[in-house]
Amino acid sequence: MARFAKIILCFIALAAFGSWNNTYADDMWRLRALPSSVRLDPVTNEIIEHRFKGVLSNQIGKENLLDKNWIFDGKKVSIHGARGEYVSFQLVLTNESDAAINGIKIEMTPFRSGSTELAVKPELFLEWSVKVESPSTGYPKSTLGTGWYPDALIPFKYIQTDSAKVHGRWVYPFTLPDFNNRISNQRSQIIWVDQFIPLDAIKSKPGTYQSLITATIGTVTKQIPVSLTVWDFELPNENLFKASLQHEGFLSGMDEKQELAVYQLFKRNRISLMDPTYDPEMQVLKNGKVEINWGKFDQRLKKYLTGQAFTKAHGYMDGPGYGEPLETFALPFDVYGKHGTAGWPDIGKPEVERNAANQAIYTSSIRQVRQHLLPMVNPKKTLLTVYLNGLDESYFPEAWSRMVFYGNLFKKEFPEAKFRVDGGYTKEAMDVIGKSITDWASHTISYNLDEVKHYQKMGIKDWLYGPMLYEHKLNSWVGSSTFIDLPLVNDRAISWACWKYKTYSWISWGVGAGWERGWYDPESWKDFYKEASEADAEFTYRTFNGNGSVIYKPGMVPNVSEPCPSIRLKTMRDGVQDYEYLRLLTKLDGNSKRSDALVNKLIKAPFGENAIGNLDVWSYDQQQWYKVRMELAELIVKSKR
Repeated sequence: MARFAKIILCFIALAAFGSWNNTYADDMWRLRALPSSVRLDPVTNEIIEHRFKGVLSNQIGKENLLDKNWIFDGKKVSIHGARGEYVSFQLVLTNESDAAINGIKIEMTPFRSGSTELAVKPELFLEWSVKVESPSTGYPKSTLGTGWYPDALIPFKYIQTDSAKVHGRWVYPFTLPDFNNRISNQRSQIIWVDQFIPLDAIKSKPGTYQSLITATIGTVTKQIPVSLTVWDFELPNENLFKASLQHEGFLSGMDEKQELAVYQLFKRNRISLMDPTYDPEMQVLKNGKVEINWGKFDQRLKKYLTGQAFTKAHGYMDGPGYGEPLETFALPFDVYGKHGTAGWPDIGKPEVERNAANQAIYTSSIRQVRQHLLPMVNPKKTLLTVYLNGLDESYFPEAWSRMVFYGNLFKKEFPEAKFRVDGGYTKEAMDVIGKSITDWASHTISYNLDEVKHYQKMGIKDWLYGPMLYEHKLNSWVGSSTFIDLPLVNDRAISWACWKYKTYSWISWGVGAGWERGWYDPESWKDFYKEASEADAEFTYRTFNGNGSVIYKPGMVPNVSEPCPSIRLKTMRDGVQDYEYLRLLTKLDGNSKRSDALVNKLIKAPFGENAIGNLDVWSYDQQQWYKVRMELAELIVKSKR
């Protein structure tokens, strides 16, 4: 019976998208290319970034990028990069007929220059689109509207691109329209191409390398040559910038196989992860003695803290950060607070937490964690961070008093660790807590550059934190910047804004909020209130697309068995790589004048009170971003000669 059912399913699947031996005329489909900095609506073939109406200048010069753009002259793709860097572009296959296209096969040859072949092959991903039904709440001007958005990137190894290799049922056939994505009236399939340029200067000599990307449908084959210019400089293997995403309980709640895949995915894309809920097993005896069992903690986390997780021993073959430990690690400490959850160690509520017995427990725990971790962790590479979630964004004097108390305690007992507070704290609050903290994730809604400079001079490392654009003050609702339906450049610009404001780095909340349903429902954050606060009385509801989530869960789409990155994550990566360009030019020059001048071409005055209602905070012209990056690279190359 089961065998009969399988035969029927196979027949239905084949019937659904026609015969695989169809003959397709040469003019039935086209092959073109786009830069990685824009997105294409797979139904209308419209450049999604061109929909942005928040700045008048963005309405000028919207030529047809599909036929020709700054990396594609209509016949050939030209990309550029440094050693240790990922470079990307998008291949677009468009159906010019009314008939479905089946049996699509895409191949790309390794890049070669003479007898030299890059050791790392191009990585191909099929772009999966999500349908935005409602614009993100509070962004009527910034949103790019409803419709289909390419976002998830499915590695080609999960796509069946060769019918000769299929036996029995099709699981993920490569068709247009996409058989699994189910996009009505889909005109284009979009393929993302990543190329990592190895760090080895001998194996990746400067010069121009050639590749060929080929699409075959039936008996028709079309090709686009791709040239890659490798510049004579390299980005560091170590992710020095430490740009981070934090998500409480997201990583610690996974099975270890999935956890490893997620950590490696983000290491490859130069984004660090933090989850402060990796609590070691603890027991407090009747006499008050604290006993911590490190067995399970070490078995699970030691490989990340030493860098072994990012080596061949654990399947990490090529990419940034090879052999390097986690850039940041949130220590497991917490206190009872705004979320109503127990601290670690659990010493009760604020009214009893400072009594002698409870403080003895907390102090003993700090000492034991320090004693255990320091032999395996290099604090110069891994930023050990104390983040007390119970005091997150707490804007009242009692909470400030607790921040001072615990900040001073950790300075005394664990001086190698950083004590970070998150929020839009006023000068009144910072005057209280400033001498007791080391790091401040400063919410962008209240970012005051003059005040921040004062605290920078005190030695406080400030991190940009929160949304990128502010149409209204109520946009400060969240601590995440990762909206699907806002301009893609936001996720790149945050790194450049860090350079402009001389912040330590940036941090955003959320790694995979709603990542299970994200494949089919992009509204990762939904709230509905009986009544809203006076500050945002206009909205009793909130729906945010992609907020707090930049990856997609495995097992939700047929045959896709590993976490998949998003285009937004790749854009974050590009911003971090850009930052390393700026750092390198500044080091070569001995000052930041030329780097600052280039940043000022793109970044204006984002964040803070003066930016509320002003969306003209950076350039939305992706060709200008391309030109500035090319100019930056040229200055680096000339300075190294």
